[in-house]
Amino acid sequence: MRRLFTTVGLLLALMCAASGQDTPRGSVRTGSSETARLPFRETTAGEGKDSAASAHLELERGNQFFRNTNYSEAIDSYQHAISLTPNFFQAHYNLGVAYVDTRDFRQATHAFAKALELAPRSSAVLRYLGQLHQKLGEFEAAAGYYSRWLLVEPESAIAHSGLGAAQARLGKYSEAEFSFAKALQIDPAAEEALAGLCLVATTTRQDEPALLRCTAAAQAMPDAEVVHYLLGETLLNLRRYEEALGPLLHAAELSPRDGIVYNSIGLAQYGLERYDEAIESFKRAARMEPTFADAYTGLGSVYLKQKRYREAKDAFNQALAHDPAATVAHMNLAIACLNLNQRDCALEQYNVLQQLDPELAKSLLAQLHKNRVIQVTPRQPNQ
Repeated sequence: MRRLFTTVGLLLALMCAASGQDTPRGSVRTGSSETARLPFRETTAGEGKDSAASAHLELERGNQFFRNTNYSEAIDSYQHAISLTPNFFQAHYNLGVAYVDTRDFRQATHAFAKALELAPRSSAVLRYLGQLHQKLGEFEAAAGYYSRWLLVEPESAIAHSGLGAAQARLGKYSEAEFSFAKALQIDPAAEEALAGLCLVATTTRQDEPALLRCTAAAQAMPDAEVVHYLLGETLLNLRRYEEALGPLLHAAELSPRDGIVYNSIGLAQYGLERYDEAIESFKRAARMEPTFADAYTGLGSVYLKQKRYREAKDAFNQALAHDPAATVAHMNLAIACLNLNQRDCALEQYNVLQQLDPELAKSLLAQLHKNRVIQVTPRQPNQ
């Protein structure tokens, strides 16, 4: 069974690690040293013109609402402050923070974008925009903001790690590796950079370097599900199935609702020929991730191994319903159909594979010829 590696959600986990929190949330912390949280200005009586003074009063009203977690009222107050003084940086910034806390990430990007127009070198705003665009899956934009942050703070390990995470999601693995390595050079304890190097090595199938990097990351981050999962994936790549189970089961303990982890557990159990256990793991993965085609492909592959061909066919059809381009599912479905003496079904999969993966189609051709589904006519020598 060919295993298709997936990194769904992994770089998002790295982005959250870089911010030190589940999402780039804001809080009212007067005097905080956290770069992503500027202290809110206090109102000074008589400051500026009447509209400016009124805007500052609205800002303080919004801050009080924010402290009481009344975010809708806080947002109204910040917007009122902006209507009074359109170029009021702190109101735009605080509005963005409030939108983050309500998880309205799109509106947060708009607020922070306006704040950035007013303070183009604000590392706090650039950090938020990088994290938010990464959260929204807009990795080119995220990389752009991290790069701008690095122009302001070239020695920020967090900015280098965030840039590396965005680059990896864009498939720019060599650039991501450089960014993560730079982050570690600046801060040898930067856990998100350790995890990033582990991810890049695993994804690009640098198996031995991945083993070293992921082991180091797992030791440094014992409660980080992502690095234990990646360590397990690396051991699977090395066909060290028994060893892979340890970190994968630990990842499942840390994130018991992650179907992708249970899919990998199923792969390790399959490799160890523990087929009944593998079936349960793949079924669990499918329940947790109903559209995850790999889980159904894994389940079907176990049934195929056990010669349970009808169940295998059903599982492969489910996989293809969610991912019509899943070549392994097409291949194995054809084999299941051959064993059920359903030649038309097998031929259909062969025709699809010729378009998706001609090399895999060639390997299926021998099976079809053996079962007399296709008659192969030897080529005649040129006359």
